[in-house]
Amino acid sequence: QACREMGQATTLQERTRADTRFHLAILRASGNDLLVPLGVLIESALDHLFVFVTRETSDQPRAQALHEAIEKNIRLQRPAAARTAVHRLLANTDDVIGRSRR
Repeated sequence: QACREMGQATTLQERTRADTRFHLAILRASGNDLLVPLGVLIESALDHLFVFVTRETSDQPRAQALHEAIEKNIRLQRPAAARTAVHRLLANTDDVIGRSRR
């Protein structure tokens, strides 16, 4: 749901809120008893990060495709592929942050 809402968002706020919900949903689905309660604490930090990254990137379709790959592989219960998709998204985020510092 949140991934689809990201793709349909028409404003920065709509997209970043959906992005935050997407990542928090993954956190909850992980069932990690240590990390799940931290979701509330990191929500604001994620939201700020996603606002920054979304403003800085010029390739929203690529970012959307990376998120969709994560969602698809989780849904199909392919943990290795989901992990690879997450690594690609994180690398893309690192690239965006790195470019903004130049």
